[in-house]
Amino acid sequence: MGLVSFGFFMGGSALLYLDVLGWPLPPTSGSIWMFHTDFTGIAKTDVNVAISVLMLLLYPLWHLGGYMLALRLDQGSFLWRMVSFKDVKSRRGRPLTKISVQRGSSPRENTRKAIESIGGMDKYVKRGDKVLLKANICGGNHHIRGSFTSLEVVDELIKMIQEIGARPSLIDSDMIWTKFDPISKAEGYTEYAQKTNIPLINLAKTDMIRFNFGEESAIGIVPVSKEMIEADVIISVATMKTHLLTNVTLAMKNMYGCFPEENKAKYHRFGIENVVFEVNKAFTPNLSIIDGSIGGEAFGPLSSKPVDFETIIASNDVVAADSVACQLMGYDPLEVKHVKLAHDASLGDAKVTFDISTLPYSHEKDKNWEKPDPVVTEFYEAIVEAFLHVPGMQGFFDIAADFVLFGLATLPVFRDVTPEVERALNKVLSDILRSISESGVNISKWTEENAKKMQDFINSAGGP
Repeated sequence: MGLVSFGFFMGGSALLYLDVLGWPLPPTSGSIWMFHTDFTGIAKTDVNVAISVLMLLLYPLWHLGGYMLALRLDQGSFLWRMVSFKDVKSRRGRPLTKISVQRGSSPRENTRKAIESIGGMDKYVKRGDKVLLKANICGGNHHIRGSFTSLEVVDELIKMIQEIGARPSLIDSDMIWTKFDPISKAEGYTEYAQKTNIPLINLAKTDMIRFNFGEESAIGIVPVSKEMIEADVIISVATMKTHLLTNVTLAMKNMYGCFPEENKAKYHRFGIENVVFEVNKAFTPNLSIIDGSIGGEAFGPLSSKPVDFETIIASNDVVAADSVACQLMGYDPLEVKHVKLAHDASLGDAKVTFDISTLPYSHEKDKNWEKPDPVVTEFYEAIVEAFLHVPGMQGFFDIAADFVLFGLATLPVFRDVTPEVERALNKVLSDILRSISESGVNISKWTEENAKKMQDFINSAGGP
């Protein structure tokens, strides 16, 4: 298409200049239209042929400029250099899965015990290593405990890393509804970083590089932070939460926040479950910690309800960590799409089972978290994906997400009302979709087909 476009403009312009072709609307001789003689007073005979040829040869640069602008608008940046999986410094071969679940009243003790139970921090981090801790900062609501990673858990991990002599940094990235600077300040991360002299890095403000996720990837080639490429060790320190669009947001979903663009919602058009899998495939955490000291149930991520679960999960297998967390929450891990995708691709083991009876005491929320109906989350995600393929819808979605996901979850008037509205809507949609399923209709196919019809309808109507 690039060659066709180039040939069309170069060939067409040359024929217009030579007056072989004329401009049709309004009928004008080719060279007069090219020089806009009627407006500029400049005729072809006034310009040296060499200058005209030079101007024609500049056409490819204008086309490249247009391409760069399109990439800038879509991806937030344009970068020449491109890297891929082989350039990610933290990549290792798949290890033998080790997992530990600790329960108790002290998040610090649970975190240290969990790491020690899977070999100790020195098994994963070496002296002098550059270690990135991807905490859930921008995916949280500073008004709700358990919607963002506990500072106690983060601090204990950092102390363990420093004991080895490695160099820890805390990372996350701007989102359209939760900007890094104000949210990290509200959650206490800014003050913590200043007191401890730990780098607190907004990936959106770092140097970028183009990353090729591969020909078979839904993502393609997009910008990533050089921090992700150059880190010796990546640790996902996730909150244990339910999610309206992906059922759960755990160690795998936490890595989605590594995309540096503020406008992450656009990745939903590739299928968010695929994107979560792909980013973990590219930047597989060397260590995963799921912070269930206080989790978030119900209809989050930002309108979640705190659960004092007193549990920490640690694993060298991000898929296994998510699998065990799913089991503790009451999900079948293989029914969570991004977990199943990762398991099927042998990124990790989702079939690992955990015996809750081995914990020192039971919890009323064991396998009993309040959560969205999986058929409803699938329906929501299909609708979002369909809408984001409509030209111009991205801007509308960003504004709506900013208001609905963050505004209604934080404003005093709506903060307590929003979860109840979401709960009622989940119940209504669950009843409708389940009744459709019971009538013999494949609900996944039905959702996909109707989302496609909605997309076609909006397109035929001229967009939003």
